[in-house]
Amino acid sequence: MRPSLLIYNPAAGQRWRRPAPEHVVRELARHGWSADLHVTRGQDHATELVRANLAPHHQAVWSCGGDGTLAQCATALVDARVPLGIVPTGTVNVIARECGIPSSPGRAIQLLAHTPHRRTFRTWRVGQRAVLLGVGVGFDARAMGRVSLPAKDALGMLAIGARGVREWARYDFPPLRVSGADEHGRDIQCKATQVLATVPRRFAGHHVLVSDADPADACIDLVLFHGASHARLAAFWLGVELPGTAQLRVPGVQVVRARRFSVVAADGRAEPAHVNGDVVESTPLDVEPWGTVRIMAPDRGDRSR
Repeated sequence: MRPSLLIYNPAAGQRWRRPAPEHVVRELARHGWSADLHVTRGQDHATELVRANLAPHHQAVWSCGGDGTLAQCATALVDARVPLGIVPTGTVNVIARECGIPSSPGRAIQLLAHTPHRRTFRTWRVGQRAVLLGVGVGFDARAMGRVSLPAKDALGMLAIGARGVREWARYDFPPLRVSGADEHGRDIQCKATQVLATVPRRFAGHHVLVSDADPADACIDLVLFHGASHARLAAFWLGVELPGTAQLRVPGVQVVRARRFSVVAADGRAEPAHVNGDVVESTPLDVEPWGTVRIMAPDRGDRSR
């Protein structure tokens, strides 16, 4: 048996699709992995658990939860050789989709337990947190931060969407200033009323936000929304929901490939910001390059080891 560390988030995703932790341990054992189980108790606890319990003999860390849990585990593994295995039980599981990992926890374990392949993700740092998925300031952070947790637990994306409609109707288009360095090292100075930054191509599940985003390169892709039109904001999010990248053709939308960036509110407000889908930060916000993590991936993904 190959020894590993299993981090299990009992609050991830919807209760009806979340396997019991003992079941995950048994499934891993069935495919040749022994797992030291640790259960999270709150925000950032997964990072603490990995740091406190990862031992030299562990050959992997398994994250059973959503993108937030995965990113918390990744925070403790930046530039480490130990790979991350994903057992997806979150609401959207963007990174799993990006890597071609099945949405079924059992099928994901069956596939990843035997693959030698690893996919490299570059991370960015916000405070002491690793950005593995992305960052959002403005509309989507407000919607995700204000959704009812019981509703999200029961309805998933439907609850987030319903809250999004309410936040869209009353969105006040905060004046945001974005600065930093672009892919060529040139100065960035932009204004926006919504800021999204993505590491992978996908956003909110199977939807593609930036089609040529590369998780392994040295840039994080910024999607900036300018202006104060509710109609254009609705068109942007409708484009995100549809196949293709129609959202990037909405007037007032700009894509910038950045090496680093900062966001402040021009009026001095502390505008909510999400990091990897968890609303845990606010402006002013600094996003700096960090290191890499290695994620177990199917053969059809990145073939680097």
